[in-house]
Amino acid sequence: MKPAATALHGPTSAGKPSIARALQKCALVPAFHITLDAFVTMSRRRDMRSGDEQRLAHHIHCNNLKSTLSHLVETHFELVVDLVLRDEVELKACFDILSGRPTYLIGVKAPLDTLERREHDRGDRGVGMAREQIDHPAFSRRYDLVIDTSTCTPEEGAVRIRTYIHEQLRLERHPSDPHSIA
Repeated sequence: MKPAATALHGPTSAGKPSIARALQKCALVPAFHITLDAFVTMSRRRDMRSGDEQRLAHHIHCNNLKSTLSHLVETHFELVVDLVLRDEVELKACFDILSGRPTYLIGVKAPLDTLERREHDRGDRGVGMAREQIDHPAFSRRYDLVIDTSTCTPEEGAVRIRTYIHEQLRLERHPSDPHSIA
């Protein structure tokens, strides 16, 4: 069986990259951290002169992400995917690519005041992005597990994720038999 894919999903400044790095540090096999942000930084949003150019750039970024995932999903590496995607079609396309291995969707969140403070401190995000994103329906979906990064360190979040995935994989391999005698 190929290693699990962990998809970290949540609004900007929630702490997805920090958790991804912590997951990489404690991985049993080499782990790739794939983030949509890596592709977004290939262009500069302020260079997009129209909504059409912004949509085209977003489409290119998503295609690059999906292409990368399609190459890595066939490897023996663990995958940690860091997403802020709100587009259901693009999110589903990513999960379709990952369907060949156990995949877990982890919600990464924090209260708005925490997100806004982080957004301001980072300096590489437009102020107001967290406020715009936090109430989007894409982030109120059902997750396999939710990590609130205002209440734990990235390392503690990674341990919670690892524990959850380990337990899920154990249950898949050895489901309890309701007819067995304890």
